[in-house]
Amino acid sequence: MNNRASITLFMCMTILMITSLGFTLIEVSRFLGVDKKADFVTASVGDNTFSEYIKPLWDQYGILGIDRAHGTEDETDSKLKERILDFASMQLDGDVDYYAISPTNVEINDYMLLTDNDGAAFIHEAATYYKDNIGSELIDFIGNSSAQAGNQEDLTQNVDKLITDSNSSLKNPSSIPNTDEGKTVEIPETNLSDEQIKKGESLLDDVSGFKDKGVLDQVIPSSKEVSAKSFDLQNSVSHRNLMSGNSRNSSKATSIDKIIFSVYLKDHFQNYCRDLGHSGQAYETEYIIVGDDNDTDNLKGVVKRLLAIREVANFITLFSDATKNAEALELATAVAGFTLNPAIIEIVHYGFMAAWAYMEAVLDVRLLLDGGKVLPIKTSADWTSELYNLGNCMSADYTAKDNNAGMSYEDYLLTFLVIESSRDESLRAMDMVETSMNALPYYENLKMDRLICDMNMTITYEADPMFFSLITLDAPFMDFYRMEKKEYRSFL
Repeated sequence: MNNRASITLFMCMTILMITSLGFTLIEVSRFLGVDKKADFVTASVGDNTFSEYIKPLWDQYGILGIDRAHGTEDETDSKLKERILDFASMQLDGDVDYYAISPTNVEINDYMLLTDNDGAAFIHEAATYYKDNIGSELIDFIGNSSAQAGNQEDLTQNVDKLITDSNSSLKNPSSIPNTDEGKTVEIPETNLSDEQIKKGESLLDDVSGFKDKGVLDQVIPSSKEVSAKSFDLQNSVSHRNLMSGNSRNSSKATSIDKIIFSVYLKDHFQNYCRDLGHSGQAYETEYIIVGDDNDTDNLKGVVKRLLAIREVANFITLFSDATKNAEALELATAVAGFTLNPAIIEIVHYGFMAAWAYMEAVLDVRLLLDGGKVLPIKTSADWTSELYNLGNCMSADYTAKDNNAGMSYEDYLLTFLVIESSRDESLRAMDMVETSMNALPYYENLKMDRLICDMNMTITYEADPMFFSLITLDAPFMDFYRMEKKEYRSFL
């Protein structure tokens, strides 16, 4: 009987061991399922988190970013972590779940903000979004025209100086040495009328006085309203101390990205000639170029650049046009001939051409602001003003001839954008985006330096064993499982 009992005890222990092994194998299989579920939940959480991008930001500007503060003024990660945990919990709802897991913690390992690295991520997103709208030929054209515009801007001071030097030489002839002193200087007889000569004598003073007026008064009729909107520049993206991400990834904008970004800015931000209905500043593109805190000064800054470029371009046309060049020389000879100094006559000659070029530039800018187009370098057929009637050009309603083959106001804005530094462009563009977004309901607290575009996160899960409870072994590792799952998401 003892033998039978010993056999029974052995069989009981064998059955217990086999059963424990079975439950262990089942629990291991279950753990693999729990682990796979944690992977699935984490991937879903990543998708859900990045699906909460700022919709008006995408609709208006084609830029994607998730709000780290979730509509609050919180500068920590707490709101984002709470939202991620909410997403994880929503994935786990169910009555019966043999693979039940519980999210316990979220860590944001590293992230990149749209403002990081002087807005490189913002530029990259915009260029990626808009690259299909611009071809390689257009990129080359924009690059070349912008380089020419930059060179012409550098020449403006020299052309302006011709006017002041010419005026000074007429009023103080003794200040200009006469290299032909002692020689007989013949002043040819002129066919000009007394009225033409009289206009020539006052031409430089008249143009100089006109130039002293405000540039907007020169080119915009008083009947047209100029926006006087302003905004808080000191608390803007481009001026405040920005929050920064800690991403190990980097986003760099190439030279091609810069050109595409400039086209993107021209098309997605409103300007004097185009109202897109954005909240905030009326002249967004002008602000990106100039950077003042109000629409009026930003428009002034752009108009000054336009006048500078057009003045140089028109001077080149006059210098190349034999007829107009001779006309200016004839008037200079008639007005400065009394000095018997060829040097003064030559100075006044170029001064008259510079004044003429400037007044034609005024007509050009008026046309551009009115929606017309101007050739980069005009021909005689496109020229509008006359040397003896520059006073007519001072009327704000008088504009240059339109030419459909020329450049528009927005084309010139594009050249200025390409010339502008990437840092100023991207941060100022984000100033305008933030201003526009803050004017919308529910986005009053949105800040561009809280918008995440690239992120690594880790979610920690815990799960209770199910079949280990049927095993009598006392093992601490059987109390619960802890799993950490990493997930990466990016809009870049």
